[in-house]
Amino acid sequence: MTSKLKIAGTWAGVIDVELENWAVPMLREEVAKLSSTNPDSINLIYLGRVLRDGDGVEKLSQLGVRNNGKVLSCRINHDVGKKLVEEERLEESRKEEEGRIARLNRL
Repeated sequence: MTSKLKIAGTWAGVIDVELENWAVPMLREEVAKLSSTNPDSINLIYLGRVLRDGDGVEKLSQLGVRNNGKVLSCRINHDVGKKLVEEERLEESRKEEEGRIARLNRL
């Protein structure tokens, strides 16, 4: 089912998306294409939360994005964008390591 998202910021308009099929990277790519910028330089904010790529499989609907929702698109420095992506990867690695250690401690 197609839903509409209202985008404001680096590009303003309405995008038709399938919330159950689209992930954050897909939305970021679309906004970047429409605003003629690099996807790494786009931050997406919904209900005051930065939408992170995560593993790329979590769908917009799972993140709480709803039909007719409003998404703020902010352009950031490309180097800052790379740094944010790297920090996110490091955070995921840290969580995985903590989980592994917790499982080992239970043995």
